[in-house]
Amino acid sequence: MRLKLLAFFLLSLAIVACSGSKQVAVRQAPANSTQEEAKKPRYPVKMDSAELLRLQIAHSSYLRALALQNQGEYALAEQFMRHAYEADPENRYLAFSVLELMKMRGGSAEAAALAEKAKNLKGKRTSNQYALLGRVYSEQSNLDSALVYYKKALDSSDQNVHAAYEYSLLLEIVHNYDELIRVYGILLPQIGYPQSMLERQISLLANAKKDSALADLFGEAYEARGDRIFLENQIRLLFGMKRFEEAVGRVNEFRADSAFADDSLSIAFLTAAYIGLNQDSVMVDSLKEIYKRHPDRLHVLMNLALLETKLEKKDQALVHWKRLSTADKYAASAYGMLSAYAMEDKDSVKALEYLEKAYEHEPIAYRNALLVRYANAKAYQKAYKVLDKALLPNPKLDTLRAKVQESGDLEELRKFDAAATLDVASVHYEYGSFLQMNAEELERSPTTPEKLDEAKLYRKKADDHYLEAAKIGGESQNLLFAYASNLLMLQQIDSAIVVFKKIFEKYPQDAMAKNHLGYYLVDLNRNAEELKWGSSLIDEALKLSPSNVAYMDSKGWALYRLGKYPEALMMMEQVETAEDSLKEMFYQDTSIYSHLAAICQALSLNKRALDYYQRVLNIDPKNENAKKQIEVLKQAIQKSKEEESVEKLAEDAKTVPANEPAKVPAAEKDSGKTP
Repeated sequence: MRLKLLAFFLLSLAIVACSGSKQVAVRQAPANSTQEEAKKPRYPVKMDSAELLRLQIAHSSYLRALALQNQGEYALAEQFMRHAYEADPENRYLAFSVLELMKMRGGSAEAAALAEKAKNLKGKRTSNQYALLGRVYSEQSNLDSALVYYKKALDSSDQNVHAAYEYSLLLEIVHNYDELIRVYGILLPQIGYPQSMLERQISLLANAKKDSALADLFGEAYEARGDRIFLENQIRLLFGMKRFEEAVGRVNEFRADSAFADDSLSIAFLTAAYIGLNQDSVMVDSLKEIYKRHPDRLHVLMNLALLETKLEKKDQALVHWKRLSTADKYAASAYGMLSAYAMEDKDSVKALEYLEKAYEHEPIAYRNALLVRYANAKAYQKAYKVLDKALLPNPKLDTLRAKVQESGDLEELRKFDAAATLDVASVHYEYGSFLQMNAEELERSPTTPEKLDEAKLYRKKADDHYLEAAKIGGESQNLLFAYASNLLMLQQIDSAIVVFKKIFEKYPQDAMAKNHLGYYLVDLNRNAEELKWGSSLIDEALKLSPSNVAYMDSKGWALYRLGKYPEALMMMEQVETAEDSLKEMFYQDTSIYSHLAAICQALSLNKRALDYYQRVLNIDPKNENAKKQIEVLKQAIQKSKEEESVEKLAEDAKTVPANEPAKVPAAEKDSGKTP
């Protein structure tokens, strides 16, 4: 613009010198133009001496301002630029030149006033001018106008990178993240993807769930910076979007670098891509070829074994898992898979052996799986050893914590410590659960006084572990229930009730807790008030779970305790209909048959009661109460039969004719007695 102004000034001087007066200069037409075109005036200039002087002043002041600006004399430069603008007040370029110097000086108020006029002047609009207006308006806190002009600066044909950056800062303030994503998309390629801006754009796209754009960004960043992590992230995103064909191409590019060819990550990527394309067999063949080339790269064998497991190629997978079990890095996973195969073959002994070996290599990863297996096998002593080890200081965890602490990430350190604390609380809870299960096993008939004493000792230890778990990790629903139910079995009934009330307050939908305490109070039958409360708790549990057979059994027993025998029998007959589907519940616990027997006995349904008590004895041959009641019932049934016989004889005697002697029972004939 400055060169054009100078050219215009020189042209004016030339015209005046040639004409000597106010004339219209006519440039000769080219030789090939028509005569008529030659007559048309080109670049008409009408300028008197005053106007010429004004332009000369403007131009001289402008040149002087430029010289001062180059020398760093910005205050003087502004004064001369003002003179130039005052001499030519309709010149948009001069107006913005003054505006720029005002901004450099910090004259915000003056700049704002000039900006209002300058923006409407005729002339070429440039991105620099729009950017200047954006700065002026932003300083005046007129954010709406600032955003408008920054956007124009960005969208101009001569995009202004500096303006784009300023625009991005303003967009952060107003939280216009969609536009900010667009601005970063324009800005990043022009400035080489600096890390902070790149991370911000990644965050924006991830929060907006624009996975496709994010994948493109990672690809562009990789091309610009050559950092492998960007290509890795792009491949992962392509997998997430199920763009597997593209992923294969990028994986091959990833593997093209000899430093990373056939490494563990590239193999994992390649496997995932072919699986996504449903080309499992192709991948198996590829892995076999790679493994032939690199028999020392066990990560290839690991992926091959996993794929063979997925494809149910059991024989091949077993060979490879056994080979991997000899390598420390993969031994835990290999033994875990061998354990799963042994369970599939119903070889529980071998399955447990393999799982124990997996635990030896990675205790934290396989601890819970091993404890579940020990619980199923009732291997309580082995479980205690695992739990004792889990409560000891762990050097590996200390090393990991030290690394997190060195990173300086306080949030990660907080998460690490919280997870470690919860794990210790979990171990105490599991310890208490195993002790409680062990106690129940000892208490289950047939039992002995020695077993009962041992069970009590286990329950006291369980009590200590539950309290420690609550102290470390807080009172979870499961922990409170386990603690309360254990207190009941320790005959600490009032303490247990306090804990159960806490459960009902914190977890009002816990039907199991309500049924458990309700049944215990009903069965204990200490007083009428507790009996009534226990029955109401069972009713609440049934409302929450109406078809629960265990709760229905509790209700039947509550009705029996309340003396409502017919209703109790009706409820228990509903329970009995579930016998075929809940055989374990019926055939391993005597309570349902005991309840049915007692209810039938109360209703004088002695034969049914006798049958139920006999079933109790089948489950628990040493059940003394069942034996006693069977004898009582047998006597009652015999007595009933005798009474029926006597009544029948009496009825028969009434029907004998007067002239015919009555029939005398044989026993009475033998004794010489007559009726």
